[in-house]
Order: sequence, then C-alpha cells, then structure tokens
Amino acid sequence: MNVLCLGDSLTETYGINPEFGWVELLKSALKINTINAGICGDTTSGMLSRCESLLLKHKPSHLIILGGTNDLWFGLKDEFIISNIQAISRHAKYHGVDAIVGLPTLSYNLNELNFIQENYSECIRHFRSTLIQYCNLEAKPFIDFGFNMTYKHVLDDGLHPNEEGQKIMMNNVFKVLKD
Repeated sequence: MNVLCLGDSLTETYGINPEFGWVELLKSALKINTINAGICGDTTSGMLSRCESLLLKHKPSHLIILGGTNDLWFGLKDEFIISNIQAISRHAKYHGVDAIVGLPTLSYNLNELNFIQENYSECIRHFRSTLIQYCNLEAKPFIDFGFNMTYKHVLDDGLHPNEEGQKIMMNNVFKVLKD
C-alpha cells in the first residue's frame, strides 16, 4: 500500500514536529509508505492544481483528500470546495487510485470570524455536514478526522491538532484503511 495524503496544514502537521503528525504515525502503525503532500495555507484549488503531478510522481494506491478549512476561512462556499474535491477524486480514479475523502477537524475557537465576517467554527461544522451528504450520495468512502477529538486535542489556536490530536487522527485513518 502506498498512500498519498493531499491537504493543507491539517495534513502537513502545523505547529508540532512532523514526526508526530498523523501521516508519519500512520506509516509506522501500518508499516506502509505514506507521502505527506500537505501545505499549510493551501486551498482545495491549490490541491487540485498539484494533484495530477503528485499522482504521476508517487503512483499511490490510495489518496486521502483532506482540505477545505482555508477555503472556508476565505468565505468560499461548500459547493465550490466539494467540486474541487470531486475533481481531485476523478483524477485519482483516472489513474486507478482509490480516493478517500477526509472530514476536517472542528474549530474550537468559537468566536473567530473568517475573511467575510462569518463564524468560522460554524462554517466548518456546516461544511462537514455537507461533505458527509456528498460522500453518502456519491458512495465515496470518508474518514472523520475529528471523531473522538475535543478541545483538549488542539493547539491554542483552537483548530490545529496537538500531538494527542494527531494520534486520534491517525487512529481514525487506521480504522478506514484497515478495512
């Protein structure tokens, strides 16, 4: 198994040593090759533009797509974000790669406003719900990266997982990939 993990800071491992991030923990737990293609601050548009070359370079068996929180911070709508995720999934399918959609973790900074003055935490909650509906409608497998996480599992910014949160994220991926 060769797993390409495409995403933003939730994948790159913001704020802690990358060796304690979920991608590296997954590599150790499953004894598989993982590629961390997360870039802090990236949007799903950026992920889409990088996708094709990453698939050709790494030739993964599986692609985990975890993005959307930066899009939401800029005020982009769920439908736009999901269209990018769908396009990434189609690139994967074209190359014979199994794509798995990731639901981002929640934001516990309940007062933060995004770029267009919307409640950022609520935008993420709504997006997660819309993304679940999309995955169910399209029969796409998904990983809930926020399952079993609480405010105790994130850094002071209220969004990015700490080392304990990274372990929980890895366990959530492990359950899906194991099956």
